Amino acid sequence: MERRKGELSDPPRIYVWCNSCSHQWHTMVALAEDGAGISGHVCSSHGFAGYDMGFNSEQKHERYDEHYPDGWELIWVEDFKASMAGDSRFAAAIEANRARADLEKANA
Repeated sequence: MERRKGELSDPPRIYVWCNSCSHQWHTMVALAEDGAGISGHVCSSHGFAGYDMGFNSEQKHERYDEHYPDGWELIWVEDFKASMAGDSRFAAAIEANRARADLEKANA
């Protein structure tokens, strides 16, 4: 599942996945390609996540637009490990996020 906004031919990506899934709660994460965590959501059903995170609605788009005002591409990550291995841009976003966390720890 994916969704684009803007006219860029290769827009920056925003990756969305379920960081914690249980039979009662699903914790969704939106990670910008530059490593910034830009949104999240807790919902009661995995089936609601696409709507809640903006794939088939305007939910969260204001946050996405604030981070990438010229446009973005929303990418659904179904399998985290497979995406880490098969999508170099996703793997780089995760590494950038880890670097941000390390920098925050060092500056705390």
